Parts: sequence; C-alpha cells; structure tokens
Amino acid sequence: SRTQVEILAGDCFKLGTKAEPRLSGDLDGTPGITLVGPKGSVQTKEGLMVAQRHIHMHPDDAAEFGVHDGQSVSIEIDGIRGGIYRNVVIRVTPDSTLECHVDTEEANGMGLGGAATAVLIMESSKTDI
Repeated sequence: SRTQVEILAGDCFKLGTKAEPRLSGDLDGTPGITLVGPKGSVQTKEGLMVAQRHIHMHPDDAAEFGVHDGQSVSIEIDGIRGGIYRNVVIRVTPDSTLECHVDTEEANGMGLGGAATAVLIMESSKTDI
C-alpha cells in the first residue's frame, strides 16, 4: 500500500539526498524521491531508504539459533577482507528461508560473494569504561 525505494548509501551523494538505514516497511519519516523513466515520472512523498542489513529466518531456524524476530545480532565474515557486521536484524516469518542480506557496498567491502558464510554472534550488554 506504500512505495519503498531502496538505494545504496553511496547513491545519496550522487542524488544529493539523505536516506537512513531502515527495515522494509519502516517508512515513516523517510524522504520522498522522484523517479524518472522512459514512460514518465513518479514522485513519492516518502519511502526513500538505505536497506538495513538483516537475516531472514524460518521460525525453525530462529529456534535453532536461539534468536527472535526483531533481535539485533552481529555476524563475522572470514577471509582476507573479513570482519564483523554489527546491528544485523533478525526477520522471522514462516515463508522465509535462511538468508542474510547486506547491500552491495557492504559486500564489496568484505569481499563477499553469493555463497559466503557467516558466524552468528549474539549481542551482549556492553559497559563503558
């Protein structure tokens, strides 16, 4: 019922706009954008975002990993350019299969391909010192 347009963070510079990381469907307070194509243009009042990294899971996967919908975790990527992604949101639905979504810029930064694997790290409470 609402229009969502996902762009990369780097696209914000090219387009002269600011979009924040959001989960799909979280459109309140997002800027609009005008899309121009060969058959005309469409202007939205809201819906421009950078997709928040997330992991889709079936409820059985969530139970196996001990996580729940909306929980924030970290994932560790191995390899020469590997590292840790923090603030990865778990999305649990009965129609989902286990799949992690990071955007192209993030994937390129760590040298990821479509068959990469990750280690799930549970977020723990932190204490500043």
